[in-house]
Amino acid sequence: MMRLFIFTVLFVPAAVVFGAGSAEAATKPGSLYPNPAKPAMAAGQAAGQTPAAEEKMPPRESATSFAQGYTYYADKDYKDAAQELLAFLSEHTPDDQDYEWAEFFFGLSLRELGFSHAAVDTLTHVVTRKPNPKIVGYTLELLETISRTRPFDRDLLIHRGVCDQSYGFVDSAATDFVHYYQGEYDWEHGLFEWGDEHFSQIRSGTYYYNKYQFKKALRSLFEGKTDEAIALLKQIIVNAQDGTALKDDARKTLARLYYEKGGFDKADLLYQQIEMNIVEQALTLMERAWAHYRMGNAERAMGLLYSFEAPSYANSFTPEFYILKSFIYKDVCHYGKAMNTLTLFKERYGTALENIYDRQPPQENKAMLLVILNKPRVKRMWHFVNLLDNEHTRVEKALKDPGLIAYLDKLYALKKEEVKDRFRVLIRDEYEKMADQMLRFEEDAHLMEYEIGIDMYQRVYDYHYSEKAEEEERADDDLPKVVYEFQGEFWNDELDDYKVTLPNKCRNTEEWDIFFK
Repeated sequence: MMRLFIFTVLFVPAAVVFGAGSAEAATKPGSLYPNPAKPAMAAGQAAGQTPAAEEKMPPRESATSFAQGYTYYADKDYKDAAQELLAFLSEHTPDDQDYEWAEFFFGLSLRELGFSHAAVDTLTHVVTRKPNPKIVGYTLELLETISRTRPFDRDLLIHRGVCDQSYGFVDSAATDFVHYYQGEYDWEHGLFEWGDEHFSQIRSGTYYYNKYQFKKALRSLFEGKTDEAIALLKQIIVNAQDGTALKDDARKTLARLYYEKGGFDKADLLYQQIEMNIVEQALTLMERAWAHYRMGNAERAMGLLYSFEAPSYANSFTPEFYILKSFIYKDVCHYGKAMNTLTLFKERYGTALENIYDRQPPQENKAMLLVILNKPRVKRMWHFVNLLDNEHTRVEKALKDPGLIAYLDKLYALKKEEVKDRFRVLIRDEYEKMADQMLRFEEDAHLMEYEIGIDMYQRVYDYHYSEKAEEEERADDDLPKVVYEFQGEFWNDELDDYKVTLPNKCRNTEEWDIFFK
């Protein structure tokens, strides 16, 4: 007997009619999901129950109805829906009627219960089987949403779920999502013609079209086509939606290109337009300080550097802070402060450098480990590790069914082991890169000490033996100035607005003339 069910999914624009097979089903070999009657013992033992106590638990009926599971889902009873649908999947094989819909709604139920990774795992398996164009289309839309809003397993969702598949038969709003990541994958592996073919099918003006344009700009830079990259980045800034990370990335990249070309004022203007939270803009403030220094605005540059004294940036990795600050002090002949700044560099990063020289593992170098965790790739994986830990912890707290608990417990345990191994490898690789960078900064600090000493001797010679010393002129503004004394309090909305007054002491030998008497 056949029954018709009409359902509406939140992200599905229209109702879909499908056939639900017989409610009666026998347990069959070859099921892709474990039988929930089997894991009950393992789940009970994990919770501290004895085998005797478990034997008293009422057995689940061997025949499970997909209709019952869907009814629970339609009533928003997602716990019972997940329980019933898992039982149905464990008792049937993929070639059985309603199996694909059961797997689809099982994934949706897990998502509604807050088990994001388990949902991705299930739904990715759904799309790789390509059971039904409508199911695949809806599932891809859901996976696209998760990829933009939640931490996720990139290898599982993007590489296996999207890049290893062909979805030419799917007409869905997620088509741009599929073509973008397939094109990106082809480019990363040197298959540029295939990648171009995928990118050409992305609709113009969409989010993924702008992402493609940004990827294209980076490729142009790699090929030495700077002007082409600048044109693409300008277009992205105009077209991309405000408040998106993509638009900020385009601004930051374009600002760096202007800086390299000597357009420091243009670079600073773009840096100011970045909409990211100021607390997360330590690197941006540092680059702005360099731009102002190169423009000759030493006092403004020093004001931006002063922002790094704020508690918000206490854990930021800013060795350049000490290098640039010593440059500014040297230029106005504050030699004592310039040398003290380099001493502070050694105090701040001395332990980190010792750990590098002693070849200590990354976990022992806490100063650098905090910085590594903020690297984009590492940060994404770190967030995913935290998501796995949090969702795994919730399994036994949020659910009661032993079979569902055992299934999810095993799923999360295996994924955590896999991801944490990958995470350790990523940390190791990033640590090696950062250690090289740290050693270069140490070398720069030593070179800066030498230059300060040379500059001290040279300026004394110029001052004492030049026929006519130049007079320093300072123009006074016609308008009156109001100066507020700094009270030692930092406000986030003022971090990029400080200015420090630095008197030029290059015509005053009182502090360092004693070296030559």
